[in-house]
Amino acid sequence: MLFELEGEPPRAVKAGEAFWEPGGDVIHYSDGNNRSDIPLRYLVTMICDPGQPMLVVVEDDELEARRDRRVSRPS
Repeated sequence: MLFELEGEPPRAVKAGEAFWEPGGDVIHYSDGNNRSDIPLRYLVTMICDPGQPMLVVVEDDELEARRDRRVSRPS
C-alpha cells in the first residue's frame, strides 16, 4: 500500500507491516494499491475522543494553503 502523510515522503507499507497516523492537524493525503498485479486489503481501527469527529474532509483551498508541507515526489 502506498501511504502518504503531510510532512513525510510517500512510502510503501508491505504485507504484514503495521502503520499508524497521528491525530490532530496532519493531513493524510493518500493510501492505495501501488501494485497492479495483486489486490489490496487492509484493516483500519480508528479511535477518537468522545464528541470529536472521527474524520474531517479537507477542502481544496486548505490543501493549497498547506502545499509547502507536502514532501515533493520525484519526477
